[in-house]
Parts: sequence; structure tokens; C-alpha cells
Amino acid sequence: METRTYECQYCRKDYVPKRRGVQKFCSNSCRVRSHQLKNKKPKGTEVTTGNNTKTDKTKIEEMSIAGVANSLGGNLAAQGLISLFTKEENKPATKGDLLKLAASLKRYHQVKNLPPNHLGQIPNFDLYKGEIVYFGLSLSFKN
Repeated sequence: METRTYECQYCRKDYVPKRRGVQKFCSNSCRVRSHQLKNKKPKGTEVTTGNNTKTDKTKIEEMSIAGVANSLGGNLAAQGLISLFTKEENKPATKGDLLKLAASLKRYHQVKNLPPNHLGQIPNFDLYKGEIVYFGLSLSFKN
């Protein structure tokens, strides 16, 4: 074991190494902190004027035509693949699809789980009004 003292390369304190001279720092915390400081990337440069310290921010990249074209091309390719591989019944309905469906439906639909009323009229559901209406032969009384 060594008896000679060494100087820590981080905190500059004297220490007796525990590992035969290959030790450069007095503790693990000094070793880790030194490594962190050595590998730290600068975020900006500091400018000191009097008592005020300002930090310049890193430059934000500007939008370029090439970047927009790449984004547009990728988006079109993705949408093309989605429409190509999606089954027709799984595609979302459009406003035109809903208008076609509404045009193909009849206004009145017979309600089969309700009995005819006391006049013998058959119940139907009115899709436009959203209510039950009765149609059929009605008995009219003549005086």
C-alpha cells in the first residue's frame, strides 16, 4: 500500500490512494463530478457587462423549402399507403356519404313492436320529426 499523498485532480486536496497509484481522485463523488464537467456541452456563451451576466441562446433553425418539401412528401406517402391498405368498410364516412345514406332512407318506417291504435291505424316512425305517427284506414262517421 502507498504511503505517499497525491493531489485530487478535481478538488485539489491531498489524499492517500487506496489503489496503487492509478487513482486520480480522492473520492467517487470527485471522479463523477470531474467527468460531468469534462463532458458538459455548452448551452451558450456568457457575456459579462458590469454586474449583469447575459447568456446568448442557441440559434433556432429556420424553416427551409427543402424541409417543407420533405414533410409534404412524407405525409402524402403515408396517406397514400393508409388509403391503399384500409378496407372500404373501415374508412371514415364523409359528408357526401352521409347525404347519400339520408337520401336513400324513407321518411316513414313501420314500427313492428307496437300494436295498431284503437282506430286500427299502423304505427310508423317519422325520421324527420323523430316521433311515432299512425297511418292506415281511419273510421269516419257520417251523420
